[in-house]
Amino acid sequence: MENKESGRIKKVLAVLLVVCFILSVTAASASAANSSNGYNDGYKKGYEGGKKQGQKDCNKYGIKEVLSKIPSPLNDKRWTKFYRDNYNRGFQKGYLDGYNKYRYLCLK
Repeated sequence: MENKESGRIKKVLAVLLVVCFILSVTAASASAANSSNGYNDGYKKGYEGGKKQGQKDCNKYGIKEVLSKIPSPLNDKRWTKFYRDNYNRGFQKGYLDGYNKYRYLCLK
């Protein structure tokens, strides 16, 4: 009798362990999918902001170089640290690319 109960408990624990493993793998892959887009999302936002600022500087200052600081992007508190870091890197790169591209067109 005890042997049957211990066998049943082992089976239940094994099933629960498999379920926990599947849930953790699923959650990790979903988190990784969102994190990889952080750079691209930040780049797009930064590019738009840099392009607008480059246009304003072109109209106001002409050929003088005036970019002294890249603004900090707004971060959502719900983002993971990995996503936020990638977003910030992408934003800075996109901002510079958008700004420089528009300023180059202004100098032509």
